[in-house]
Amino acid sequence: MTSSTKPGEHSADEEASSADLLERELTRLAEAYRRLPHSKFAQRLEPYGDRARAGHWLAAQVTTVAQGIERWDSPRPPAWRELPTLGVFALGDQIAVVGNDLLAAYRALKDPRETLIWTPGEGRVPAEKAMAAVLESTTALRRAL
Repeated sequence: MTSSTKPGEHSADEEASSADLLERELTRLAEAYRRLPHSKFAQRLEPYGDRARAGHWLAAQVTTVAQGIERWDSPRPPAWRELPTLGVFALGDQIAVVGNDLLAAYRALKDPRETLIWTPGEGRVPAEKAMAAVLESTTALRRAL
């Protein structure tokens, strides 16, 4: 505790924002995929099938949330674009790129708790709730690798 904080209070350095936490998790996951030996991509990882499919699924989820955030102020949902499958050796880079897109869109929002974003099938949800789901998925996948 420093002299500028009182008991029960946290400094900005001690409590990271959800975007900062997600940024760290996405970076760690992207690096894990970049280091993954070719022989490990086909190993089973339920419920996705294998590690390669799990990485692509997560990158697609990140892409979808980013699209929903980018079009939050539109009266209609976006025309959802699918993330292309580039191959297993591109997964780390793909996760890093779509993760950066998501974080940039999220950080551009004025109030993520109040801003409703588009999601496929569910209509709109608060941006903060969508980001929490992405963080949970990213952390779970990183640990499962």
